[in-house]
Amino acid sequence: MEDMIAKIVEMDKKARDMTDEAQQNKLDYEQHILRKKERIKNDYLERAKKRIAINQQSAQKKADDYMKVIEERDSAIIKELENTYAKNGDKWVESIVAGVTDG
Repeated sequence: MEDMIAKIVEMDKKARDMTDEAQQNKLDYEQHILRKKERIKNDYLERAKKRIAINQQSAQKKADDYMKVIEERDSAIIKELENTYAKNGDKWVESIVAGVTDG
């Protein structure tokens, strides 16, 4: 009888040890999963930051190129207006003066 009780106690201890080990394995695995999740998140964020930087550079270049086109167009318009004024300014002034004094 004592032998059976000792075996039951021993089996109970083994069962508790197995349960403790399973619990520890579960905790270890959960920690592993959390670390892996954090690593994946950080990798994703790092890739996103790199993509943003690349997109920002690309957008800045497009904006700079567009600004250059606008500045060249505006410069050409200003030059054309100045040439037109240089050719016709005196006539316009005379016409305005004549219109004011004759009127």
